[in-house]
Amino acid sequence: MSGAVALVLAGGLGTRMGRPKQFIELLGRPALYYTLCAFQEAPEVERIYAVGEAERILALASGAGIDKLCGCAGPGETRALSARNGLLLCGEEDETICLIHDGSRCLVTPQLVGRVVRAVEEGADGAIPAVPVSDTIKVAEDGRVLKTLDRSSLRAAQTPQAFRLGLLRQVFSAPEEVLREATDDASLVERVGGEVRLVPGERTNIKLTAPEDLVLAEAILAARERSGSRP
Repeated sequence: MSGAVALVLAGGLGTRMGRPKQFIELLGRPALYYTLCAFQEAPEVERIYAVGEAERILALASGAGIDKLCGCAGPGETRALSARNGLLLCGEEDETICLIHDGSRCLVTPQLVGRVVRAVEEGADGAIPAVPVSDTIKVAEDGRVLKTLDRSSLRAAQTPQAFRLGLLRQVFSAPEEVLREATDDASLVERVGGEVRLVPGERTNIKLTAPEDLVLAEAILAARERSGSRP
């Protein structure tokens, strides 16, 4: 069986940020640079595919020496439709493990990639990184609290999420209205009864969604640079 492939979704417009998040500079480099470097360095990953602005992504990868990048697809209207477009690039066999990753999670590490891949190799239909929820979560309606959830059983899902390509091809053949409502890939696998296993995520694997996230991301990258682990 061939090595795993990574599908990086980097076609977002960054509406809340006011500009495409994946190209915002962090310590002098586009955020997407750090994302691609993590998959480049992960020994489990053989090839990288991306969804987004092909010319810009290919130029970035070429300048950074990302030689695992094999192609780019255009983005769809939603995250799941973008993932479906990206899967069309993947010509590997059904048993190949595919990691789907949000390009705006630019602090992903090769170690996290390895943990997710191993969980699928060990027999899970899918594997996702997750971290315990630290805040108290309230269910609300019309400004009133309806109930408080037991946070001991709650987890915040991250990416990359890993599955065999054959299973992804099956779940992404769902009707477009189903894909439009999906907020992550695991939910589509859960919908058909697949077993999705949780692996320990990383608190630093944040998603860039608001301007204050940039400050935290640069602080994390600077700390990694001081420890010698920055790409």
